[in-house]
Amino acid sequence: MTDVSCSRFRLAAMRLIVSFGLALLPATLHAASPAPLTSFDAASATPRPIEETTAMAVQRDYAHAWQSLVLALEENRADLLNENFTGVARQQWQSAIATQRQNGLSRRIVDHGHTVQVSFYSLDGSALEAFDNADLEVQYRDGSKVLYSEHVQARYVVLLTAAENSWKVRILQEVPAR
Repeated sequence: MTDVSCSRFRLAAMRLIVSFGLALLPATLHAASPAPLTSFDAASATPRPIEETTAMAVQRDYAHAWQSLVLALEENRADLLNENFTGVARQQWQSAIATQRQNGLSRRIVDHGHTVQVSFYSLDGSALEAFDNADLEVQYRDGSKVLYSEHVQARYVVLLTAAENSWKVRILQEVPAR
């Protein structure tokens, strides 16, 4: 394949990824800084309130999960998801990374913050559902070349489950904004 046809193929592949919604989530936080949680509101959690120490752990682990997701998407390294993601969320992002890598592409995400509102906290303390309004800049890249860039105001439904000594993201699904 010539360089020109290879570039056209990569651009077409990026358009395909975007059209199927695999590129809805950004790709890079800088490794030294966790995703900023602009606001974390657990006051309306049902059927029970969240303990202060649990709320702090959830905030820490959710911010770290975003940090690892951004780095994983930028570096095309699905292994970076293992510590913070499980179940459907891990499978979803592993698949997105595999598709990117197969097409020689990556995503860089600049995370401008998250406003998180907890809606559910299970009676046994093992699961938590929240809505996250994220402010992100996403760059779709071919090597160091930016193919497309966009500012995204996305809303996610998030399901976190208690693990050994942390909270893991089980579902991270974009939903229509209200």
